[in-house]
Amino acid sequence: PGKRIIDYNKAAEKFFKKLNISLNHYPLKRILDREPKLLEIFESEGSRDFSLVIDGEERFFEINTVFLGVFQDGNTKMLKSIRDVTVEKKIQDKLKYLATIDSLSGLYNRGEFMNLAKREFTRTKKNNEKLSVLIMDLDNFKLINDTFGHGAGDEVIREFGSIIRTSFRKTDIAGRIGGEEFSVVLMGASLEEAKNVAEKFRETVANRKVIYGEQEISFTVSIGVAAIHRNADDFYDFEDILKTADDALYRAKTSGRNRVSF
Repeated sequence: PGKRIIDYNKAAEKFFKKLNISLNHYPLKRILDREPKLLEIFESEGSRDFSLVIDGEERFFEINTVFLGVFQDGNTKMLKSIRDVTVEKKIQDKLKYLATIDSLSGLYNRGEFMNLAKREFTRTKKNNEKLSVLIMDLDNFKLINDTFGHGAGDEVIREFGSIIRTSFRKTDIAGRIGGEEFSVVLMGASLEEAKNVAEKFRETVANRKVIYGEQEISFTVSIGVAAIHRNADDFYDFEDILKTADDALYRAKTSGRNRVSF
């Protein structure tokens, strides 16, 4: 007739009560008929991780199975234990966030950006698709720090990170790769498309200001652009295309700043 619960403790009763499920000795399929996800988890053997919304909050659990053996009635008995791991999950997520995200800009840090960018570069080359890379450098950033203080410089970095997050697509990869240097990988974008995106972004930045104390701080950005072309072997690896974009950035900086070069 299928698996059934033969005994449970107060903690299990409390857990199921929060799901509006009353425990009894009916078969599991009857008890959990309105919770197919939970039924599948309980009928499986071994350890499983799962999440449920309880009291309006997503909580995370771990379920473990211990075989107790085959008894005289011929039935196999198992002990199922459920542990709430929400706190540990949130700590793990926080540690992962801290390990991959630059705290000031809210973008990927250099290590994580390079990992993701290299992976997408390899995939793009293999599938003969398009991809463009922007390298961006905040103009005269040292002057901002020297004139208004490092706190003002931090605010500019925060604001610049915010502009990047709202200006590019979620499918693009954006990271802070140096003090005032940033990079964005534009998925599926040709050189011409990337140039247009970069120019629009440059204009957005030039029109933005940061308020720091009683000071109003304007800032601009120089951008270098490079792209993979379909059916071409322009670049051997991601570092190669990054170097090309960096060379273009150098030209943008030396020809007057606040401009896009490619």
